[in-house]
Amino acid sequence: MTFTKNNFPEITSRHSHVFTSFIKGFGWLMSVYVPIALIVSTIVVFNSRHSSISLKIGILVLSLPLVWFFGWLMVTERKKTKSNVTKITVDKKGINYYNDIELIKTLNYDDLKIRPQNEKYDVFLSELGEEGPFILNFYVLDSESGRLLRKDPAFDSDVVITNSNQLTRHFVTGILYFRPDLKIEPGVLNLYQLE
Repeated sequence: MTFTKNNFPEITSRHSHVFTSFIKGFGWLMSVYVPIALIVSTIVVFNSRHSSISLKIGILVLSLPLVWFFGWLMVTERKKTKSNVTKITVDKKGINYYNDIELIKTLNYDDLKIRPQNEKYDVFLSELGEEGPFILNFYVLDSESGRLLRKDPAFDSDVVITNSNQLTRHFVTGILYFRPDLKIEPGVLNLYQLE
């Protein structure tokens, strides 16, 4: 679909509450199951008359840190503040983050900055591993330090977003229309099939 500056549509995030519940439930199940399994296996090994002292000490040395780690993980997850983002839109201004109907923050196209001198592109891809996945990156100015920071679109939400690639593609399209002064890596255009 061809857009212009005047008829650049807004795209809204789609969420999957079922998938989110499944992931959270599975995470909590594993966080409870693994420590219980470790405690039970340690008790079984200690009560066994056929186990050597070195095996009992080895199981204890292995079990205690793992049980502590999973307990710490559960406590920190409970304390973690939620992002409170329930909806994300990409429009002719940029990316908008909402909590229900209240606008929390925005990333405007005007916030994107030109690259540092030692970099080749203003908008580029970075990869997490050898084979990807690829993450869109750009530069913004940090208001506190005044330095350029490398950022990504950050489609973080309390619920799994099912169309994050479409949102990213629309954001890159917006950069092409509203920030033609930025130099975009050819790989970005190839990945999102843009010209």
